[in-house]
Amino acid sequence: MPHRYLVRSLKDFFVYRVLHVDDTPHRIALGVAIGIFVTWTPTIGLQMVLTVALATLLRANKAVGVPFVWISNPFTFLLIYLPAYVVGGFLLGGRYTLSAFSEALRNARACQAPWWTWAHVKGFFEAFWPIYPAVWLGSVLIGGVLAVVAYVLVYRAVVVFRRFRARRGAAEDAPGE
Repeated sequence: MPHRYLVRSLKDFFVYRVLHVDDTPHRIALGVAIGIFVTWTPTIGLQMVLTVALATLLRANKAVGVPFVWISNPFTFLLIYLPAYVVGGFLLGGRYTLSAFSEALRNARACQAPWWTWAHVKGFFEAFWPIYPAVWLGSVLIGGVLAVVAYVLVYRAVVVFRRFRARRGAAEDAPGE
C-alpha cells in the first residue's frame, strides 16, 4: 500500500508540477536537470539555494528544480553519497576505502547538535572533510550523467505531453458529426 501511494505521489508530482508548467520545454528540462545535479552534490543545507542560483544563472525554471533536491535527506544519504564515494574513491584510488567512509559516518553521527543548527552542519562537514575529494568527484560524475539523462527525458516528456494535450483539445473542440 505505501508503495502505491509513493508511486502515485511521484506520478502526480511529475504530471502536475513539471509537465503542466507554463514555460519552454528547454527551461523546464534544464530546471529538473539542475535540481538532480545539485541533489548529488555534498552540499546539504545549501542545495535549494544552489539550485535557485544555478537556475537563475542558466535561465532555467527555478520552481521545477527545487523539489528534486528534497530527494537528498537524512533517509537517502547513503543511497546518494555512498555510490558517489565509491565511484570517486575508485578513480582517485589509495586511501578512499569503505572503512574511511564508515569512519566519517561515525564521526558525523557523534555530533550531538540538532540537525538544523550551524554546529551540526559544521560537524558534518568536518567529519566528511577527509573523504570530500572522492565524494565530490563521484558526485559530479554521477550527478552530471543523471542530469543529462533527466534533461533529455523531461524535455521529450514535455514535448510529447503538450502534443497529446493539443490533440485532445482539438478533438474536444471539433464539432460532433
